[in-house]
Amino acid sequence: MVRVVDTEEVSPTESSVKYRVGLNKIKEIAGRTHFANDGDGYEKLFWSLFNDKFPNPETFWRYLLVPLTKRIIPGVKDPKERLRFREGVSEDLKDIATFQYCMFLNLIYSHDHLRNFRLSSFEDFYLHLGSACDLAEDCLLKLYMVSLECKGGKSKVLEKLTKEEFLNLAETWYKEHYSEVYENYLMKGKPPPIRLPKRQDVLREYFADSEEVKEYSRHTQKLREYRNILTHYVQIAKIVIKEDITLVPKKEKIQSYKKWSEVFKAQEDVARLKRDFIEMKEQMVSDIWTLEIILNKLWLKPIKDLRKFFYEDKNEVLLSKYNIELT
Repeated sequence: MVRVVDTEEVSPTESSVKYRVGLNKIKEIAGRTHFANDGDGYEKLFWSLFNDKFPNPETFWRYLLVPLTKRIIPGVKDPKERLRFREGVSEDLKDIATFQYCMFLNLIYSHDHLRNFRLSSFEDFYLHLGSACDLAEDCLLKLYMVSLECKGGKSKVLEKLTKEEFLNLAETWYKEHYSEVYENYLMKGKPPPIRLPKRQDVLREYFADSEEVKEYSRHTQKLREYRNILTHYVQIAKIVIKEDITLVPKKEKIQSYKKWSEVFKAQEDVARLKRDFIEMKEQMVSDIWTLEIILNKLWLKPIKDLRKFFYEDKNEVLLSKYNIELT
């Protein structure tokens, strides 16, 4: 049996407590809470990196993740204690908060390699950028599952597919990935796993196959391809023009330049260099800014959906996950 108490009576050490709190009180707390004044150390230090191109995760955090924490408990002043989850919060909401935070960290690491460029920064940049994409998808997919639960709905893609629907997914996989099977076998000694449906299929369903999710898929497919070659293949050959100018193959051309001999040939062909290569840091800056802008658009949907469930509908399923009773 869960005991219901008013927030004014709550001790931060109590467990199995369902919090009674006014909706206006939560709005008031969220309205004055920002990364800059009540985030953890990384959020306070690096929030400005995202203020221009990727501000929506902070909005999501303020209105939908802060209520998971002890920030809404009166009297909790210790900064380290305030950011901890309250007792009784559901695991899926904790996962969402964790995925978003770790995505945020990987983007910070990528920015750090741009600011403080060092020997392995090019390779490490794309490693962290790829991880940020993986974590963004984990977060969005978990948000979709929570949204479906709040509506009492089901994912068609994750339900039993008809033969025709399965074959359509298989045809798409064949067109997009079959050419990589032989190469993957040579590198790893085994073919890549065939996952049907893929995470991208579920994302397309969540976003109703919108232009935003298509744009995300196009950009991240190239990022991941580049990341995978940097991680699992020989080092990409670079062309050093002078001390502060280094050319690398463009993402769209990387399959043609995995062999160093092809890069050396391009070095002797000015037209080929202009067409297929780009200044290294220029590509890195473009890639992270483009990714953040695209992700910012995608984050609008979960903000809209969950704010409606929480603040307007007072959805019982969602409030139960927060372990909150609104007054």
